[in-house]
Amino acid sequence: MFGSKYEIDRRHFLLAASALGIGGSIVSRAAFAADPFVWMGWQGYDGCFQGGKALEGHGLSMSPTYINANEDIITKLQAGGVGQVDLATIYFGYLPILVGAGLVEPIDESRLAAIGAIFPEFLNNDALRFDGRLYGVPFTWGSFPMVYDPAAVAAPTSWRDVLKDEYKGKVLLVDDPVALVQIWAPIVTENKDPGALSPEDLSKTIDFLIDLKKNHARALAPGYGEAADMFARNEVVISAVGWEAMVGFAAAKGKEIKYVVPQEGTAIFMDCLCIPKSSPHLDAAYAMADACLSVDGQMTVANELSQAVVNQEAAKGVPAENMTMYQYENLAKLFETARLYNFFPLESDGSVVTYDQMLEEYQRFQKA
Repeated sequence: MFGSKYEIDRRHFLLAASALGIGGSIVSRAAFAADPFVWMGWQGYDGCFQGGKALEGHGLSMSPTYINANEDIITKLQAGGVGQVDLATIYFGYLPILVGAGLVEPIDESRLAAIGAIFPEFLNNDALRFDGRLYGVPFTWGSFPMVYDPAAVAAPTSWRDVLKDEYKGKVLLVDDPVALVQIWAPIVTENKDPGALSPEDLSKTIDFLIDLKKNHARALAPGYGEAADMFARNEVVISAVGWEAMVGFAAAKGKEIKYVVPQEGTAIFMDCLCIPKSSPHLDAAYAMADACLSVDGQMTVANELSQAVVNQEAAKGVPAENMTMYQYENLAKLFETARLYNFFPLESDGSVVTYDQMLEEYQRFQKA
C-alpha cells in the first residue's frame, strides 16, 4: 500500500500534531529507580510484555508512557524523544510518516524468534516495508465495534441506531479521527474505501459527525480509557465508535458493557511494534518485542484486551469468544465485514484527500 516514494517533512509533522491539539496529553508513570526501559503505547498494551520479565539481566525497569492518540508518539519523537524511547506500538498506517522522517529503525528480523509464527495476512502487508526493509511488526489487531450497555440497550444491529431518539444525549463519541472517518464515511457516502475519499466525501462525513456530536452525543471522550469510564459512570449507553478493550476497562470499574459489529461492518486496525531511532537499549527492545510476540505474550492480548492475536500458535488456544470473533481459521470471511482499509495517502493526486487534509477537516468536527 505504501512505498518508499512517500516522504514527509517537518511541516507535515507539526501540522498533524497541531491539527489534533496534542503534545501535552501523554500520560506517564513516575520514573523508576533502575534505568528505565521506555515504551510508548495504548493503556493495556504493556500487558503483552509479561510484566517486563524480558528485561531481567538488562538492569532495566519497565517505564510505560501511555498515549491518548497514535499521534502522541510522533509528537514525542519529533520533540526530542529520539534517543529516549526504546520501543513503541503504533497503528500501521502511521509507519510511512515515521519512516519518512527517519524516526524509526529498520527491524532485524533475525533477532525475533517469534516472527515466523505471525499470520502472513498481516506480516506480508506492503505497508510494513520500505525499500525492502521491515519497520513494523504486527502484534495485535482488532476492530472498532459498537459498544453498548446491555442493561440499558438491546443488542444494536446498525451503526445508525445511535440516531434513535431514545439514545439522544447518551451516545458516546471518541476523539479518534481515523476510526471515526473509516467507520462513518462508507455509511454516509457512496464511497466504500475511506482511504480514497474525495473532498466532497470527507466534507459530507464531517457534516454528519458534527450533527451526531451536536444533536445526539453526550460527549467527545479524549481516549478509549475515558470512554469506558463514561460507561462505568452510566453517562452513556451506546457508542458511535469503540474498541474491544473497553469491555475490560469498564469491568475493572465494576461495569458490564458489550460490543457488536453492526450489519454495515467496521474497520480493522493493526497495531505494530516499532523501534524508535537510536533506541537507547536496543538489545532489550528486541527481547521485549519477542516476548510480546510469543505465545504467552499473545495470550495476554487475547485474555486481557479481548483483541486478536497474530501468532498462529497462540490463536489455537484463545478463549472461545475470541476465536469466534476473529475467525482465525477463515480470515477471508472476516475481512468481508471487518476491513483492513488502506490508510490516507500522504501525497495528493488531486482527486482524493491526504492524511493532512483529513486532519484539517477533522478540526471542524472538533471545534463544532
